Amino acid sequence: MTRYQHLANLLAERIEQGLYRHGEKLPSVRSLSQEHGVSISTVQQAYQTLEQRQLITPQPRSGYFVAPQKAQPPVPPMSRPVQRPVEITQWDQVLNMLDARNDKSIIPFGGGSPDVTQPSLKPLWREMSRVIQHNIVDVLSYDELAGRRELREQIAA
Repeated sequence: MTRYQHLANLLAERIEQGLYRHGEKLPSVRSLSQEHGVSISTVQQAYQTLEQRQLITPQPRSGYFVAPQKAQPPVPPMSRPVQRPVEITQWDQVLNMLDARNDKSIIPFGGGSPDVTQPSLKPLWREMSRVIQHNIVDVLSYDELAGRRELREQIAA
């Protein structure tokens, strides 16, 4: 970041924090130059940047002034709709479904995750163990953004 950008950002922060109020005259180019140990052209570039951002306005032979604050659009009113309880007419079905979670004879498709104790998953566990033992780097690293080459070739075939 250049010196003038740094100075422009510093002055913009001061304006936003209210250290320089709207309509207030900013320090002269020469005094800012001396205060920050930069050249006059650096201060002029910083002021020009703030002018482009519409944070300050120049007034000939008077200096730079903080621009008037832009009118903020009004905040829409917040609605507070009346909250009514939802009536559940099928309590029996809801309670049956909740009780079914403990029934081991029912496969819980609604749970979002498989029952990892099912014997049908043993081949998958074996294969996962083998892959982890022999290809730990492949398991812990990312593939190309386009996807794994071997898989793309198999899909394309």
